[in-house]
Amino acid sequence: MALPEIVSREEWRESRLRLLEREKALTRSRDALNADRRRLPMVRVEKSYVFEGPEGQVTLADLFGTSRQLIIQHVMFGPDWDKPCPFCSDAIRVMYPSLFGDLRIRNTAYVLVARAPYARIAKAKEDNGWTVPWYSSYGSDFNFDFDVSYDKTAEAVPVFNYREEPELREQDAPEEVSGMSCFLRDDDGAVFHTYSSYARGLEGTIGVYAMLDMTPLGRQEVWEEPAGRVANPRPAAPRFDE
Repeated sequence: MALPEIVSREEWRESRLRLLEREKALTRSRDALNADRRRLPMVRVEKSYVFEGPEGQVTLADLFGTSRQLIIQHVMFGPDWDKPCPFCSDAIRVMYPSLFGDLRIRNTAYVLVARAPYARIAKAKEDNGWTVPWYSSYGSDFNFDFDVSYDKTAEAVPVFNYREEPELREQDAPEEVSGMSCFLRDDDGAVFHTYSSYARGLEGTIGVYAMLDMTPLGRQEVWEEPAGRVANPRPAAPRFDE
């Protein structure tokens, strides 16, 4: 196994200080990027989307509850699937139990949406003991409009992460992908789409990744460098780009 070099404490400190400067630069760069993200323009949502949940049919505006902001996690769970994607399921188990209260305090609602009929969603929640707010977009254009579901018979080239992905037409390509979308409601009740992210853009929402990135063995996935530090690296989560 290609483990890190063994050095004295003084040599380690010098290396750590050099890395710290790069970490500080990255933090400042991330702060600037986040500010620019908040400056993005927004698009009014004109289409009337209807979802099904435990209380019956609801609109996109209803998903806000009393909050000003709404974050939707697009879960990979197709209409004919027996259970949601295992990677999405891991995220639900690990991330969400303590998330909702902290977001609500900051005037932000958080819900999961999938294209599976609500009966399948309710069963998945019951089977796993999940209490997360989760709605079905089955029968609506919502998933297709936000580029997380694909009709392989459509003439248009599928778009994922803001670029055309012809391979999504292939027989073994997924019909569902994951993502996250953010919405804002103004004082008059109008709803606006402000942001969506896909693929590795979602890594910042997975706390375990941030913790593992601080360790010498990292995430223990096949793509990581330096290679050879774990005997059986995990396959990477499915994604189409870096």
